[in-house]
Amino acid sequence: MSLKVLGLIFSLLLSTIFSHGTYATERFTLYTYHNKPPYFFGSIPAGREKYATTGIYRAFAAYLNEQLKDIEVEVEFSPRIRLEGNLTDGQLNGAIIGVNPLWFKDKERTRYLWSHPFMNDRDVIVVHAGEVFPYKHPRDLEGKSLALPRGLYFWGVTERIKQGKILVFETNSELQNLGMVEFGRADATIISILSTQYFFKQRMSQGLLEVLKTPHDQFERMILFPISQKRQFEIINKFIEKALQDENWLKELEKHEYKP
Repeated sequence: MSLKVLGLIFSLLLSTIFSHGTYATERFTLYTYHNKPPYFFGSIPAGREKYATTGIYRAFAAYLNEQLKDIEVEVEFSPRIRLEGNLTDGQLNGAIIGVNPLWFKDKERTRYLWSHPFMNDRDVIVVHAGEVFPYKHPRDLEGKSLALPRGLYFWGVTERIKQGKILVFETNSELQNLGMVEFGRADATIISILSTQYFFKQRMSQGLLEVLKTPHDQFERMILFPISQKRQFEIINKFIEKALQDENWLKELEKHEYKP
């Protein structure tokens, strides 16, 4: 066999190894049902990726990808009802970003695998500016009307809604909820502080709305991994663990007016 033929065979072998061997990168999806700023900004048109505002979740995926070697994570939107259905059926091929065990009835963290937190967050209550609205605990919302996103859980509030103690108007967006409060169609809404700041700055007149001083809830945002994704969980969580001590990630959060 000639040296030329041997060289060709060797080149083909190398090509096969690098295409299908240990150097292949695995793609892993982090799903979000939070289709709202500044967490997630919907789809980004092809060719505009470097210019678009990506949001916190995509920024965190980019942060992880800078450190991961054999896995590349990407963020996609999926409605919560679909994600919960896939979780229940054991069909979720990925993880869910930006969530908390209490929201998935997993306080003991036994049903799913939970990452270390990558940010602390809080929900606040927004009312019409100048209204007398004393608030210290969810019980203070009894007898009030709230505009809330459809299908989400709110500590101490969801329970009272089911008991008929709080009237709820369910909508499809936080922006719609703020509008209902602004025009007096609901007494208040519950929204994350970062989304509130974004809408006040970008779209809404802060002078017409007011954030109550006592937050409704304070919590950590984590990533939920199904048990079936244990291998990916063990690899990715090692880097999530260090995020809140990493100045690079904290600086990224600060771009969204994040204050721990």
